[in-house]
Amino acid sequence: MSSGGAQIYYETHGEGRPVVFLHAGIADSRMWKSQLDELSGHRLVTFDQRGFGKTNWVPETYADRRDALAVMDHLEIESAVIVGCSLGGGVALHIALGSSERTDALVLIGAAARGWEPVDGWSDSALWDQVEEASEAGDLERVLELEVQIWVVGHGRPIDEVDRDLIDLVMEMDRIPMETEEERGEFVEPFEPPTNERLDDIEVPTLVIVGAHDQPDMIESAEYLAGRLSKTSHVVIPGAAHLPMLEKPKAFNLTLRDFLDSL
Repeated sequence: MSSGGAQIYYETHGEGRPVVFLHAGIADSRMWKSQLDELSGHRLVTFDQRGFGKTNWVPETYADRRDALAVMDHLEIESAVIVGCSLGGGVALHIALGSSERTDALVLIGAAARGWEPVDGWSDSALWDQVEEASEAGDLERVLELEVQIWVVGHGRPIDEVDRDLIDLVMEMDRIPMETEEERGEFVEPFEPPTNERLDDIEVPTLVIVGAHDQPDMIESAEYLAGRLSKTSHVVIPGAAHLPMLEKPKAFNLTLRDFLDSL
């Protein structure tokens, strides 16, 4: 289906309450495979955002939430539970604030509200300096390796504790958007005002999830978002970093299913 000049790749599985999944910035809709395979009783929708996976990049002004709503319109979905990870979590917040009538509930994984900052400021990491250096040098493979170290291996564990197939999959997914990342940043419309200034406007049920090995800033953000948006504490998935739905699908799916059943 089309949204502006882009042809959006999507999949839909099952019947029941609509659940729309929004992928992370280092991945594409393939990151939700376990959820499509294992969560029954719901109408599950995944799609690739512009410049990710099988959705082409078109150099035109666009808004990420409008693309998501275009997919929902195409599928005749009036409202849905919106599940977003990282970048996708930001898009989920845009939908909840800009189109509250289309949002039944929110699930935010490894997400942060734009405008929010950790209490002691963003953590400095030599890895981020290396990412910038490799990016400026045009060393794509080095950037991919470093982003895997930051987001997939995460904080406080060695790389040999992470499944090699998972690392390879994330590098495969991340390689696609990395080629257009800078250009996309010039065309995407910013959501104003920053989402952190409007969190009190969100009234739908919200679940916040984070991996135990995610970056400390993301763990602090999860606690903050749960405090602002949820009646319960955030859920920490042991043995996972930024993508718990891929690393620990059973624990993630159980948490998500319990939340969906409570709605």
